[in-house]
Amino acid sequence: MILKILWLFFPVIVCAKDYNVLMSEVFEITIDPTMFNWTYEGRKDQFVYEATLANSPDLPSWIHYIYSEKHHCGFLYGVPPNRNQPIVPLEVVGLNKVDYDTRIENINIVIQEKLGPATYEVHMKIDNLNVDDMFEVDRMESLKEIFRSQLWKDSEEDLYVTFLESAIDMGARKPANPVEGEGVIVRLGSEVSFSSELLQLQEEIRPLYKVQPCPRNYKRTSVERFFRDVGFTLDWCSFRLIHKEENNNSAMHKSTIGHLNDDFNDEWIPISRHSLPLRSYNNELIITITVPMVLMLILVFVLTFILCLQHDDLTDEYSEFFFDNLYHICIDWFSSGERIELSEHNGIISKNSPFQHLSLSNNTLGHEYSDSPNSTINRGVHCRPSPPPYVRPKFKPEI
Repeated sequence: MILKILWLFFPVIVCAKDYNVLMSEVFEITIDPTMFNWTYEGRKDQFVYEATLANSPDLPSWIHYIYSEKHHCGFLYGVPPNRNQPIVPLEVVGLNKVDYDTRIENINIVIQEKLGPATYEVHMKIDNLNVDDMFEVDRMESLKEIFRSQLWKDSEEDLYVTFLESAIDMGARKPANPVEGEGVIVRLGSEVSFSSELLQLQEEIRPLYKVQPCPRNYKRTSVERFFRDVGFTLDWCSFRLIHKEENNNSAMHKSTIGHLNDDFNDEWIPISRHSLPLRSYNNELIITITVPMVLMLILVFVLTFILCLQHDDLTDEYSEFFFDNLYHICIDWFSSGERIELSEHNGIISKNSPFQHLSLSNNTLGHEYSDSPNSTINRGVHCRPSPPPYVRPKFKPEI
């Protein structure tokens, strides 16, 4: 009970581990089970990590976090800018998915000023690798060794990585083949000016600057063998030499420099309503109404022309011939001396008659014939006089 009271009234001081980083240089912090005093049991998805700024939901804009399926650990990396706050507290949460044990580790990123920052940088894009591949010590050292021994020999003393970012996060597209690397943007910097080999290489690939995006294996340069031997496939269309004191027109260079020079203020500041730009939608409204109306009028005109002026000829030659000669057929039949014989009971026409398909049965006519003019059988609601009685016509044969 005493321990609970002391826990409520006296806050617990949490010891945070400090990581010293230098301005303008890429730092890397590995998040693995050893940070939380856990033992890796061989399961790929055993541990889950999450890193945020202390008392905040997200990381600062210049700190990035990725989880590597290849190395089964997480990486915090970034380039510390020139900030007013020298210590950045971070909070890392780890979850063991086997027993759901959750632990929290607090770390402090202590930003220190770098003596002799780089003023000359080499900008490269490596197509066949990902960001987590560059955290391998041997791979990064192999890249630096190419410049130290072949292309930039004078930078052997102070060559370091000034920028590291995924090509996907910089606006590139993912490869069509998922097995291929997503690509990574790397910059190596030094105080020493560019060597003659680098300047000659820049002139060699200058015609490729107009090709964007640059297809892989598009250009083989004279120094291609140095990078291929250690497993690097460079995008030579993105190769640049950057001098920080000069005004470089590269869009990626501008966006990167602006990204690194932001003030340390990760709190969201709402914008005012009056600062929002105004936009008129009159043109869109006119187009939205006019275009459908014009299309409708054109459609009505076309349909009217088709239905009224371009209708098909409905004249049937066989029907016209039949109706034109029907009167003569009847006259010829009556002239032949035949008679229509109707049954008094069912009103069926004789079989010898050509009108045998006609039936005058009581069921068809719907009522019985009556000789009385006052009969009201089957007259309906409105009473009308019955028609005159049917008189059987008498025909006299012609002699």
